[in-house]
Amino acid sequence: MTHTIIPPDISSGVGAMDQLHFEFFEALGDLSSTSDADFAAGYRAFVRQAEHSFATEEDWMEMMDFPILKDHREQHARVLSALHHVYSRIMTGDIKKGREVVDKLLPQWFSFHILTMDKALGSAMQMAGMHVIPPAYMHPVSYAA
Repeated sequence: MTHTIIPPDISSGVGAMDQLHFEFFEALGDLSSTSDADFAAGYRAFVRQAEHSFATEEDWMEMMDFPILKDHREQHARVLSALHHVYSRIMTGDIKKGREVVDKLLPQWFSFHILTMDKALGSAMQMAGMHVIPPAYMHPVSYAA
């Protein structure tokens, strides 16, 4: 496992959501240090984890009838689409493109997403007094390749 670098000031104020974010950054750090031989399997597991994290957030938004659910879900869908597209390139041997996404693009996108979309969601959840189910219990899934 690598040292996980989490950008400062990304707390949403909701512990379960912050845990999802920490796990996302931790998985990025781990994938970044994966050997080329294991990168495709690690990337596939990372995509599953991202799908799980996004689905968990979307469940929370649906539970509270979050006003910008559609916009938030659209951002998730666009990123997942891009991740799947890159995975097809990785499967044809383009590990360099996969590493670029993992090392540069995703950390930037995710930090921005947290500071905008997820902070708004966290604030709405706090105002609504919403007590969320920890993410591990909402969508049991194995991230292993």
